[in-house]
Amino acid sequence: MLLPVDDPFSPLDLSWLDPEPIACPSLSPVEQRRLRRKISNRESARRCRMRKQRHLGELRDESSRLRDQNRELASRVRTLAQQTLHLRRANGRLLAESSALRLRLTELRRLVLLRRLLTHGGFGCSRYEQELASLIS
Repeated sequence: MLLPVDDPFSPLDLSWLDPEPIACPSLSPVEQRRLRRKISNRESARRCRMRKQRHLGELRDESSRLRDQNRELASRVRTLAQQTLHLRRANGRLLAESSALRLRLTELRRLVLLRRLLTHGGFGCSRYEQELASLIS
């Protein structure tokens, strides 16, 4: 005897969806309980598969979102690395220019000191030291 539960996907018989099968007088109470348990287990397995599919879909969506985010972050890292390189080069040029200007300023101060000493007549030791001190400070 083929019970409705034995072919759960039969297009003609949807009675297996009902958790309370129609009482069949030919089935003993033990067989009816077994049949109800079988139907209940199948429904539980179906819900479990649906939850699993939904969870898998959520994981796929999250994976896609994280891949997009990773691409965006990698692009930002490349941009920032290029900007950093540009700034380091500019900083190096500015440091070299600063050093050259500092050296030039020192040379100009020496020339000014020498010119002052020559125009004010003589190399008086105290006057030279005063001029030098004023230029250093």
